[in-house]
Amino acid sequence: MSRLSQYALGLALCLSVAAQANANRPERGERPTPPSFAELDLDGDGSVSYEEFLSSEVPNNDHDMIFGHMDADGDGILSEDEVTNHEPPERGERGERR
Repeated sequence: MSRLSQYALGLALCLSVAAQANANRPERGERPTPPSFAELDLDGDGSVSYEEFLSSEVPNNDHDMIFGHMDADGDGILSEDEVTNHEPPERGERGERR
């Protein structure tokens, strides 16, 4: 295989990997799709502990703030109802939370 062919193949592979990585990202201004309750409940016990929640991807890795906002009754455990009915805080013009 010639050097040019190797270069072209390598470039095509890199572009393919980059395109796949970007395909899962939300468009600018869109919120990412939150994980389902089943995806968060790692041990299948019907609730989500803070330790389980830490394994999820959240904006800015702010697990404390988001978990606290979702835990409506403040018991330190997320129920399916709390996860399903959670509404993220509204954002202002510059992206700050209101």
